[in-house]
Amino acid sequence: MSLYAKEFFDRLDLPLPFGTVVGDVYYATPTDSPIRLRIEFARTIMDRQYDGLRLAVIHAERGTLVTAHLRFADHGTFTRRDAERVAGDGRGVLRDWHNDGQPPWAGADLTDLRTAIVDFVRVSCPALTAPRSFAAPGPWAERWHETLWATDTVVLTRLHEATQAVLDLAESGTYDDRPVTETLCNARYYVMDMLGLPLDQGMLAEAAAVTQLTGRRLGPDTVGALDRIANMPMDRQRALVQAASRTHAATATPLRTSPAPARPVPASGQTSAARSL
Repeated sequence: MSLYAKEFFDRLDLPLPFGTVVGDVYYATPTDSPIRLRIEFARTIMDRQYDGLRLAVIHAERGTLVTAHLRFADHGTFTRRDAERVAGDGRGVLRDWHNDGQPPWAGADLTDLRTAIVDFVRVSCPALTAPRSFAAPGPWAERWHETLWATDTVVLTRLHEATQAVLDLAESGTYDDRPVTETLCNARYYVMDMLGLPLDQGMLAEAAAVTQLTGRRLGPDTVGALDRIANMPMDRQRALVQAASRTHAATATPLRTSPAPARPVPASGQTSAARSL
């Protein structure tokens, strides 16, 4: 049975001017941009059963930047439909097992799901909602090389926010089984593309994130510390980056000029304290 994906996404009615459906997957690609958004139905462990939508922001050269799993149950998509069903009979999921003439998502309420997708796009891929392909740097970025940046409170605040974004990106990568160290290799470009910062500021944000993760200053021992992180189980890496993120978020900045960026992928489960490397 077909998922009727085009009809589903037409009904979802996302406010993205670059969207199209290929097969069962929705793509949105801004003009002249290497970044695209992919939305597909999230499979469960059961064949041909889906419990939500899986979103991914992808760079043509650098691969997946950030992902999210939006579950139908968390957004009330089938609450009304399931109220009329026998308890335990495929609640909160859709299945394409039977060909009865109705789409498997018939009866879905897509209001909250649409809102969640739009919020994700605004935070993780603003190029999809803006006329330009990349975020434009603000006036503060233009003075980056004109003053002693280490005493510029505005720049320091922006770097603090960029470092938080790098740690959030590293955490989201663990949900796709990507080692933290692999994500960090692309972080400077993420900062440049998504936050509108110059590449050298992205490198400083990378360095600050590494310092938080390893618990030590950059130096000869950094390679060994990062290798030990990369060899940890993925849940251990996730716990480590979550602990580093909390520590960084608690660090006061000299001047708060804008709200801290929202987390693209919410953390799930409890985390343990990071052990020293």
